[in-house]
Amino acid sequence: MNAIIGLCHFCEAHGPRPLFCTFTTDDENHTTESSKCSVQCSGCTSLGSETVLVSRDDDGTIYCSRESVPNTEINTFLRQAAVRSITCEVSWSKEGGVIYFSDTQGHVLSLMFQVKDTRARGLKRWFSIVVLMKDNMLLLNLTPVLSEHMQKISKELQQLADVVYDKEQNECSQRALRLKTGRNDFGQSRSLIQLTGDENVFKRLHTHFTWMLKTGALTYSETLYTSKDLLNKICPNTLNKNIFQETSCLVNNDGDISIRSLENLLTKTTFRILLYCVLIGVKIIVSANIENASNIVKTLLWFCPVPCDNVVSKLINGGGNTHTGDKICVLEENGNNNFECKWAGTVPVKCPTLMIKIETAMANQMFNEAILHQHIKSLLLEWMGIANTVKSTITSGGKPDSIVKLKQILGVKPQDELLLNYWINTYCC
Repeated sequence: MNAIIGLCHFCEAHGPRPLFCTFTTDDENHTTESSKCSVQCSGCTSLGSETVLVSRDDDGTIYCSRESVPNTEINTFLRQAAVRSITCEVSWSKEGGVIYFSDTQGHVLSLMFQVKDTRARGLKRWFSIVVLMKDNMLLLNLTPVLSEHMQKISKELQQLADVVYDKEQNECSQRALRLKTGRNDFGQSRSLIQLTGDENVFKRLHTHFTWMLKTGALTYSETLYTSKDLLNKICPNTLNKNIFQETSCLVNNDGDISIRSLENLLTKTTFRILLYCVLIGVKIIVSANIENASNIVKTLLWFCPVPCDNVVSKLINGGGNTHTGDKICVLEENGNNNFECKWAGTVPVKCPTLMIKIETAMANQMFNEAILHQHIKSLLLEWMGIANTVKSTITSGGKPDSIVKLKQILGVKPQDELLLNYWINTYCC
């Protein structure tokens, strides 16, 4: 996990400051170079400027714990996180840490806690554990896991400090001594080693912070799927002879009519009728006396997500006696390249969303024929995925209310129902 975990404290002489930090690296120099510390104070010192705690994973990842981060900008961000985590972003509940965001620098998960100290003002010291990360969504997802372990670390430090505190109070009650003498000069803050009485306290913290970094990387990992890979993972059978073929997005140059050329040949009104019929499953018959009948059929079949020869066909012997109706649309030539569409149905005022997107893309002159073809195929893929999702929900016994809500989430409108039902019954496996 690419993050930085730090322990911060409030020094009575220098204010909130980072004390100890752990991060991952692949640079060997970070395991040997000295830490930069501008303050010489026993309370603000942890390992010392020359000491670096190092752990190595089998995959080559290096976990370093030092007094400061080698990068100057990140070190500044860590100091700001120390100030905010102790003075501003404070949660008085015991539920966990506080998360806040900064688009310019990074995002922080912090947990503030108190440690007893007989030498401190108010007999207690303020500490915080901060997790710095650039990926806000990853930090949000990891917050429950990290916050729980941050609480365990704070309780462990508090228990160690309580033992030292009770021992010192039994020897000499600081509260009674201060009331009697009125002494308020407490000197420098004591180090965490003195507060807890544990010489290996920073080695403990190195182990804890390394575990958090490693667990974060194992809990969530990013996997990039292309639409083809994802659909193949969910429903492998849909990849047989469909728009995912390698040549599906190539524009043929063997005499086929392009989409825009077909619209110009048939007129926009006639083309809209044919496009609507293809999308909702009305059978289209192209009369054989049209010179480019075969190419027209091929172009219209581009709007099918899966090749389906029975959607568009051509007549071998003229189409004068062809019966039409709601389920059959006949395209005929009346001469001089004038075409007529015979169909008993009508294109509705509110067309399916997919049809509107196709028409919008065709009207966009920034799209050349190759890009337009690929864009239309991507739109068909999108609605093929919607159809597969709805069908999977129906076949798995989903309740009607849940299906309605699912359609709303997927953007299915009432005018899309006819298209969606046809695609589910025809194209979905």
